[in-house]
Amino acid sequence: MSQISTFEYVSILISIILGLGITHLLTALSEILYQPKHLKFYWPHAIWVYFILFLFIQDWIISYQLKDKNIWYFHEVLFVLLYPILLFGAAKMLLPTHAGEEQQDMKAFYFHQYPAIFTIMGISALVSLLFNHFLLRVEPIEQLPIFVLLLLLFFMVFKQPKNEVYHKALALIVLLSSILSLIIAREIWVIK
Repeated sequence: MSQISTFEYVSILISIILGLGITHLLTALSEILYQPKHLKFYWPHAIWVYFILFLFIQDWIISYQLKDKNIWYFHEVLFVLLYPILLFGAAKMLLPTHAGEEQQDMKAFYFHQYPAIFTIMGISALVSLLFNHFLLRVEPIEQLPIFVLLLLLFFMVFKQPKNEVYHKALALIVLLSSILSLIIAREIWVIK
């Protein structure tokens, strides 16, 4: 009988948290879409749902780069768990639960929730920068897109613009950046 590696042991908990977040997104989304006539769609909100799902999958793939790490200290385990926990918090706030029969105005919901979601996403971007630098040894210059996202998110949190142009622009930026990362940084998306 073979023993599991220390990475496999740590990755079980990472996978559970990521799985809970993905499950929540898909469950809440299916509840909303179950009665489409009760849904008032808002495309920037939909992009954020996509982006959080994208980040869950990205974290699962990227965390595999730690497979050769044999020794895990408690603070390292907590640090590695922090990102998926933050993503779970953002996912939980991103979609209403128990949609039911009432009208779901996703624009109103988004504008009510975005300061908290963007705060969590900003903190998660900061955690990502630190994770990439200290555990994956990624140079700061290579993390410029994450740093720009961090600045944009905190701008939105502190200024709280009501003008939809800012929200639509940021949604398009995260959509395009996620698509470009699949094209330009293909090596990140490979599990070896």
